[in-house]
Amino acid sequence: MEPLKKPPCFILTEIFSVCQKLVMSAVDIKELDLTKNQICVLFALMHHPYLSMSRLADYIPSSKEQATRAVAPLAQAHYVERFQDEKNRKLVLIRLTEKGRDFIFQTLDSVDEKLCEKAAALSEEDIKRFQEALDTTLEILKKLDQ
Repeated sequence: MEPLKKPPCFILTEIFSVCQKLVMSAVDIKELDLTKNQICVLFALMHHPYLSMSRLADYIPSSKEQATRAVAPLAQAHYVERFQDEKNRKLVLIRLTEKGRDFIFQTLDSVDEKLCEKAAALSEEDIKRFQEALDTTLEILKKLDQ
């Protein structure tokens, strides 16, 4: 008899958990003087030109109120800015500033460095398979997110 396979949702939550641990352990949060939620806000905005507070809350994942609390110090530090949607003036949107973009790319360089150190223990074949799996997984996840 073939062993039971893990359901996709179980695998996705495990991937999410492991990815979050890998990335967050590579970020020196104390040195950056930011919370994990604030780091997640910056990462989410890095991949979108702007987000509403509701959509941002979906991406980080937290409540809209927690997302608002995470954004406030980032706006004060000029990492993000709030602006109104031109079509719906009641809708407040958030986007990275140039300072925020520079900051997050510097942080990602550091994370990349630390992850590359860990990946050095992998074989060339494992690294190739990992890159292919990441590319395929992201492509499919984006289709599911539409």
